[in-house]
Amino acid sequence: MRLETARCILEPPEAGDLEAVKSLYGNDQVRAYLGGTRTGAEVERAFADILENPDSYWLVRHKDDGVFMGTVSLDLHHDGEAQEVSYQLLPKFWGRGLGSEVAGEVIRHAFCNLGQNRLLAETQTANTVSRRLLERLGMKEERRVERFGEQQVIYSLSRESFRKDDPQPISSFEL
Repeated sequence: MRLETARCILEPPEAGDLEAVKSLYGNDQVRAYLGGTRTGAEVERAFADILENPDSYWLVRHKDDGVFMGTVSLDLHHDGEAQEVSYQLLPKFWGRGLGSEVAGEVIRHAFCNLGQNRLLAETQTANTVSRRLLERLGMKEERRVERFGEQQVIYSLSRESFRKDDPQPISSFEL
């Protein structure tokens, strides 16, 4: 399913998108808090899995010119207890509110169209920028875990809190 925000188009990946995804997974800055860069072969294997489940993974493109900016996904969290919102943008698109915009749209989609009752997001404790983004979206710190050799913060957002808190980046949408 294709989704849109004010500035972005979120569309399911196609086979021809592999090189764009490789550029994201091969970027040291993007992957600094995500376990490091991935080799081409690792990305190819992961991308093949993504193509099998296109309803939970979107490529983020600029609405005006179609330029690839990153990815956003909604997939089962590591612990298996709820769906997890995850996002990655190329560094040249950082600092513009695009992460909040696309993650906010996926949150809205999850609650409004997919009927999810609770969503999670996980990031390294050290990733303060991502933590602030999740908090702006209305997510609350739920717990901390040691995973992937780093301390992680798990955030959650319930459907009820989404309605009540009305996260700023998605405030124009109603349930």
